[in-house]
Amino acid sequence: MPAAIISIGNELTSGLTVNTNATWLSAQLATCGVTVACHVTIGDDRAAISDAIRRTAQRCDVVIVSGGLGPTLDDVTRQALADVLGEPLVEDPAALANLEQFFKKINRPMAPSNRVQALRPASAACLENHCGTAPGLRARLGNSEIFIIPGVPREMRAMFSGQVAPELAAHSGGRVTLTAKLNTFGAGESWIGEQIADLMRRGAVPSVGTTVHDGVVSIRIYAEGEKQPAEKLLRDTSAIVRQRLGALVFSEDDDTLQLAVYQLMVQQKLTVATAESCTGGLLAEFLTDVPGSGNVFAGGFVVYTNTRKREDLDVPAEMLMRHGAVSEAVALALATGAQHRTGADFGIGVTGIAGPEAVEGKPVGLVWIAIADKHEARAHAHHFSGERAAVRQRAAQMALARLRWKLLGLPAPPGA
Repeated sequence: MPAAIISIGNELTSGLTVNTNATWLSAQLATCGVTVACHVTIGDDRAAISDAIRRTAQRCDVVIVSGGLGPTLDDVTRQALADVLGEPLVEDPAALANLEQFFKKINRPMAPSNRVQALRPASAACLENHCGTAPGLRARLGNSEIFIIPGVPREMRAMFSGQVAPELAAHSGGRVTLTAKLNTFGAGESWIGEQIADLMRRGAVPSVGTTVHDGVVSIRIYAEGEKQPAEKLLRDTSAIVRQRLGALVFSEDDDTLQLAVYQLMVQQKLTVATAESCTGGLLAEFLTDVPGSGNVFAGGFVVYTNTRKREDLDVPAEMLMRHGAVSEAVALALATGAQHRTGADFGIGVTGIAGPEAVEGKPVGLVWIAIADKHEARAHAHHFSGERAAVRQRAAQMALARLRWKLLGLPAPPGA
């Protein structure tokens, strides 16, 4: 069943609000066996909303409209639906009773303007809102089922999951579209693509593709069909990807690299401290993004200047003069200094040139990352491209990745 998602609101068309509803709905529709053909975003304009509903209903079996069901003058979705159906709005007694009960429950008087939320086109049915005031609507136009649901994310999700999804799943014939996402860091998208090129060829089943966001290359797998065969196809293909990419794969779905590191450190009961120059505390920020990070993060030093390197972590002045701040020797000194000062199991040192200009005759993007434990310390040079912010972010991420590989007892994987 092809579907269209129509999102309503001036805040969306103006860019003031990110349209997370459409993303969520697309993923949920796939699990119901419904393929999304298009996303449409419309401002709070009655004629434009009517036109969008009419056009998408002509080509799609399902139209999901999100937003514009509130009590204010700019909430015109129900009126737009009535225009498309060529019907008057009528008051729904059950919807009105639910509205009145909602306000009674929270011990507040219902404003007269809220009564408009109990209106529906004559042939439409109301969908009960268990989280707010605005009922949803369900109508039929030609061969298309139209569902109007709230734009407030919490209300939208509850109404879709409780009342829309079961209807759609019942008519899908048992077919589903299942997805998996494997996240990697350390190798470029082109290298990743070469390793799984046969899985990504046009027409391959299941469908496999890659996306990149903030340096993380994600492999997305889409399996369609009956639920059990699709689940097996997803598992088998995920296993092939993991086997080929090895330790580059750090998580599934939306789990972060820092969460993967945190989980390994908790399992092994280990701690880490950081000493950062070019990243300016970004690595420490990543580590402390994870709730409970106090169990593994022993502390951090931001030693941006040579003075701080000398005074805070005892980096010898002669070493700085001889090798420069951006060097293997200094990275090792930072890592061991952080480890010794805090008593952590690991110390990480990061020093590099984020830009915009070269320093000490060394190019922008050169970053040394060192990891020290109680027995040894090793450093690796990296060359990151991009503007200053990108270099800093990639450096902090690579420091996390290298710590993860060390925790796994593995060398840096091919491609890294």
